[in-house]
Amino acid sequence: NFFLAFFYFRVMKYKYILFDLDRTLWDFQANSFQTFREMYETFELGKLCNASFDEFYLQYKAINAVLWDMYRQGTLLKEVLYVKRFSLTLEYFGVVDCSDLSRKLGDFYVLEGPKKTGLVDGARQLLDYLQAKGYPMYIVSNGFKEVQNEKIKTSNIDSYFKKVYLSEDIGYQKPNRKIFDAILADLGVSGNECLMIGDDFAVDIVGARNAGIDQIYYNPEAIKQELQPTFEVKNLREIMNIL
Repeated sequence: NFFLAFFYFRVMKYKYILFDLDRTLWDFQANSFQTFREMYETFELGKLCNASFDEFYLQYKAINAVLWDMYRQGTLLKEVLYVKRFSLTLEYFGVVDCSDLSRKLGDFYVLEGPKKTGLVDGARQLLDYLQAKGYPMYIVSNGFKEVQNEKIKTSNIDSYFKKVYLSEDIGYQKPNRKIFDAILADLGVSGNECLMIGDDFAVDIVGARNAGIDQIYYNPEAIKQELQPTFEVKNLREIMNIL
């Protein structure tokens, strides 16, 4: 069957696997929720803000998403994001003169968050499978380097990866194709030899696509997109049927 032969060739051509970290391997949602719950209680934010945990957390997430988008676009410094996401949340709930508390919250979150070890369902099984198959694997992340390196080490997945590529070190953020070009140059390979696996369509999938790299869109919520990724899965274990 010509189609099956072509499909087999297409799949088997990948020699290097690039992974996003947060929400693709490291369970950002569960780990962040746990860290936030600890922070909310430690600093008695319910009393201070007169807000439930859910109210505080949801408002923070909305503010953080906007600021992270600015950071990815290069219009907001990391040091500002680090604190501003908390100061704006506190101000929303009427807390004024909160710069000192905002920094304490930022420090707590960055220190305690990476200690959480929850992985996305199927992540370790997939990593074991790919390692057994002999695929060289790499992390490509926009996250803060002091945080991401700690997450990888603490959750005991560091041994799977040949190298961790962080936007802070390279100087460009996903989806900028320059970060992917820099990685390809460092590896000495072409884009068609690599496969990018990530959960953020605009950042991971479109970014890789623009650099000539095929993609697996990890899309557990089945979010519809205008563009078609190379592959799409709802569960990480499905990737074992592709590679």
